[in-house]
Amino acid sequence: MKIIFVISQAFDPFSGGVQMTTFKLSKKFTEMGLESVVYSFDNSGHILPKYTRLHFAPNTNKHHNKENINHFYKYIKEEQPDFIISQVPYEVEINNIIKKLKDDLNIHILACLRNSLFSVKLNIDLYIKNSVPSKFTFLFHNFLGRFLFQKIHKRKHATSLKNILDIYDRFVMFGPPNEDEIKYFINDYKQGKLAYIPNSIPEVQENVPQKENRLLWLSRLSYSQKQAQFILPLWKKIYDKLPDWHFDVVGDGDAFNDIEKQIKDEKIPRINLYGKQKPDSYYSRAPIYLMTSANEGFPNTIIEAQSYGCIPIVFNSYPIAAWVIDDTKNGFLIKVNDIDSMAKSITDLIDKPKEIKTMTNRALHNAKRFHIDKVGQIWMELFTQLKN
Repeated sequence: MKIIFVISQAFDPFSGGVQMTTFKLSKKFTEMGLESVVYSFDNSGHILPKYTRLHFAPNTNKHHNKENINHFYKYIKEEQPDFIISQVPYEVEINNIIKKLKDDLNIHILACLRNSLFSVKLNIDLYIKNSVPSKFTFLFHNFLGRFLFQKIHKRKHATSLKNILDIYDRFVMFGPPNEDEIKYFINDYKQGKLAYIPNSIPEVQENVPQKENRLLWLSRLSYSQKQAQFILPLWKKIYDKLPDWHFDVVGDGDAFNDIEKQIKDEKIPRINLYGKQKPDSYYSRAPIYLMTSANEGFPNTIIEAQSYGCIPIVFNSYPIAAWVIDDTKNGFLIKVNDIDSMAKSITDLIDKPKEIKTMTNRALHNAKRFHIDKVGQIWMELFTQLKN
């Protein structure tokens, strides 16, 4: 059985959730005896994989380039896969050519949701700021303006979702919370095409590693989605109360230089910026992991952190968060953008060493739900169902 993943980004598993998920699944499929291929519409910036074949478009401008679209079509016709898995189902040009390939080759095509459908609904002011010219944003900073913006978004997104369900054999979502999201947009439209398969982790530690007095923030340092602007205000609220604790910040992005400068200018103590790194050793030594994202689909970092016995304390800003984390048992769900509550949760937990030990073990146990062996088997069941 041959499976081809389709992405629009460069194939670098350390640069984003879509790429990491594609890497893990393609590796697992290969180990299970399937033939796995990744096709990228980006023509540069790739890391050559060891466990799968990589093919990519020859020109710039990704899927907006007609030559790249033609190249993709010819490549798929030569490969004759059993399944195409699109990791970018909102890209119209890619959808159109995949539909043509399905009709011409009689292959199965799957689309994967890689973000929350409620990312706008739950973060409407942020999206208004990012999508409306600054001189007009004042028109939307009221009840009526927000209502109209959301209504327009809902109608537009409903059209996109119906198009995906019309084209693809299955629309693979992360978990049951996504069902409420999709019903918000399109009610029960072609619900039989939905499938639920979570993200995965390749391994879970047998025991909680030896922990140090360290907090961890590990993600892309962006202002928009990841909300890195909360890092320093949060630390400044608690570092006096935690004199023997350090704060590790791992990641790179548009906020890195600003944060670095502010730390130096204000001489903020015991916070360490490491840039982009492999995460394992940081998860291993930190008992607490922090996430301030405005929206996520199914963040790999939460289950990665738990797989090392790291307790996640995160903003409850996307539906999957409450499905992955059992609040106060193996992590904490914090009201969106409430850094006062996040700070209190951190200090209260650190005041209870026995509770930290209990929760790190619970986090480790919870991570086993998402082990790649279990998730790979769910994919195999879906392939078998469609083939039959």
